[in-house]
Amino acid sequence: MKILEICTVNFKLTGIPIHIRNYYNELKKEHHIDIVARNFDHKILRTMPLENKTKLYDLPRKKNLIKYFLSLKKIVKAGNYDVIHIHGNSATMSLEILACSNSNAKIITHTHNTEYQAKFLSKLLSHYLNHHTNARFASSMEAGKKLYGNNDFQVIKNGINVANVKYNKNVRNRLRNKYGIRESTFVIGHIGLFWKQKNQEFLLKVAKLLIEKDLPFKIVLIGDGENKEIIQQQIESSNLEKYFLILPSTDKINEYYSMFDLFVLPSRWEGLGMVAIEAQYAGLPCLLSEFVPKAAKISDSVTFLPLDANKWSNEIVTKSYTSNDRNNLHIYESYDIESCAQELEKQYYQILGR
Repeated sequence: MKILEICTVNFKLTGIPIHIRNYYNELKKEHHIDIVARNFDHKILRTMPLENKTKLYDLPRKKNLIKYFLSLKKIVKAGNYDVIHIHGNSATMSLEILACSNSNAKIITHTHNTEYQAKFLSKLLSHYLNHHTNARFASSMEAGKKLYGNNDFQVIKNGINVANVKYNKNVRNRLRNKYGIRESTFVIGHIGLFWKQKNQEFLLKVAKLLIEKDLPFKIVLIGDGENKEIIQQQIESSNLEKYFLILPSTDKINEYYSMFDLFVLPSRWEGLGMVAIEAQYAGLPCLLSEFVPKAAKISDSVTFLPLDANKWSNEIVTKSYTSNDRNNLHIYESYDIESCAQELEKQYYQILGR
C-alpha cells in the first residue's frame, strides 16, 4: 500500500506529529509512506528512522496558500497513492481535499481536537469536507462530533509505544539527581505546548495554594511554544522559581514520566490528551481538567476536576499521601501501538475495498 500522510501543523514533538510518528514506525516496513508537513523538527525525526524510500515534503502551508496548494497537487499526482490521510483540527482540511481531488486515492480526514482558531471559516467549509472525503477519523468522540456533526466517523486511538514509557526506578533516580530534586519532594509533571489550550498559568495559582499547605513539591513543565517566556516571567514575578522547573521538549520525553509522582493536564480543551494515556502506562496518578475527553481515562488512577485551583490543590495533597505501585497499575483499554496500527491497517484496506 502506498500512503501519503498530510500533517497540517508544524512537525515537531506535539500531538498530531507524534501520532503520525507512532503509526509510521509500525507501518513503514510493510507499506510505502510519504509525509507532507511544515517545519520538520530534528528532535522528532530522530525518533522515526526513515525506511522504505519514504519522502518528506516540507511545504509551508500558511505563507503562500496558492503555492502550497499547487505543490501538494503536484506531489499527489506524481505519487500515485492508494490512501491520502489528512490530519488537522478543522474543516480547513478542505484545502488538502481539493488538492487531492483529481487523484484515484481514497481520501481520509482525521480531526485531533475539539477547538480551533478558524471557527468561522471551518463552519463555511464543513459541508464540503463532510461530502468530499471517503472516510472520517477522529481522536475521540468529542473531536469527531465537533467537526463531523451527525455524519459517521471512526475513532482512531492515539497509539503509543507502551514499553517506552514504563516506570524505571533507575531513570527516576538519575533525573532527580540531575536536577537536584530530593526523593521526598512530590514532583508534579506536565508535558505540553506552551499556549492557551494547555493552560499552564493555572498551575501558578495551584502552586501558591500548595505552598500554604506546606507540601514539599516541584512542578515540572516540559515543552516549547509561544507562551513559554510569558509563563517563565509570571513564575519569576510571583517569586515561585524554587517551585518550578521548566524544560524544553525532548525526544527522550518518555523518561520523565518516571521522575514524576503525579501528572497534571489543566487544559481548556483537548482532542484526547495522549500524554495522559502515556502517564497512565507509566503508572502515574493523573489529575485532568473536566475539558479532557473521558476516553483519556484508561485506569482507575485518573481524576477529572473543574478548573478550580482550590479543588486541585486539595486533590494534589490527597494524592501526595497515597502510595502507588507504579509497575502494577491496571490498564483497562489498550493503546499499544502495535495493535492500534493493525487496526488502522484494517481500516485502510476496508476503505480501499480489499
